Amino acid sequence: MKEERVILITGSSSGLGACLIRHFSKKGFGVVINYVMDAEAEALYGEIAENVGDQKVMKFKANVSDRSEVKAMFDAAIKKFGRVDILINCAGINRDGPFMEMTDELWDAVVNVHLKGHFVCSQEYAFHNTDREGLIINLGAAAGQIGRKNGANFCAAKGGIFALTKAMALELAPRIRVNCLVPNAIRTKEVIERYDLENKEGLEKELATMPMGRLGEYEDVIHMVDCIVDAKFSTGANFYVNGGQYMH
Repeated sequence: MKEERVILITGSSSGLGACLIRHFSKKGFGVVINYVMDAEAEALYGEIAENVGDQKVMKFKANVSDRSEVKAMFDAAIKKFGRVDILINCAGINRDGPFMEMTDELWDAVVNVHLKGHFVCSQEYAFHNTDREGLIINLGAAAGQIGRKNGANFCAAKGGIFALTKAMALELAPRIRVNCLVPNAIRTKEVIERYDLENKEGLEKELATMPMGRLGEYEDVIHMVDCIVDAKFSTGANFYVNGGQYMH
């Protein structure tokens, strides 16, 4: 079944990716849920199908760093919907550890999902979108520009994504725009646990770094994504959603 617009979001069975799936399904998009966790994906698929109908949603289990699985995912999406207009590379993991204790396995796990995953999914998107305008939104992080302790693998991968975004934007223009979304201090499970935000002391410490005086919410990120979708003259750009915590 062909839809007016179709969006594929990697790592979208939970967290920010799931919120974006819900948002775009409500806007009338056909949505493709990419996942690795079966129970979460099944629950989200059922929710979206109940709200908008199963003809406007599909789910596909794929490791974003595995070329064959990603290709099969795009093949299936186009078979169902006839097209994929927008790709959001949202899949990611954290495997923190001190630099001197970082193993090859920890390095490869994070770099493969983040950096290689962005590359593979974006390239397959471009291969499958050869005759219409398109948009790729990559997911950056301030740590990819300023670094942080115990996350050399994550910081290196996110730093690579900033450079990859610009390279892709140059080569895929003018037909496909490529931009980078850079959220920070968003009220996610990972952020709450990392900075101990359930405790008053941890929360106050984090808020002291926030000119806007609060944590970001998923809705703040969603509003920026809508802006990127509508920003027809922007490519190779970074769009920050961080309450002024990191100004660039």
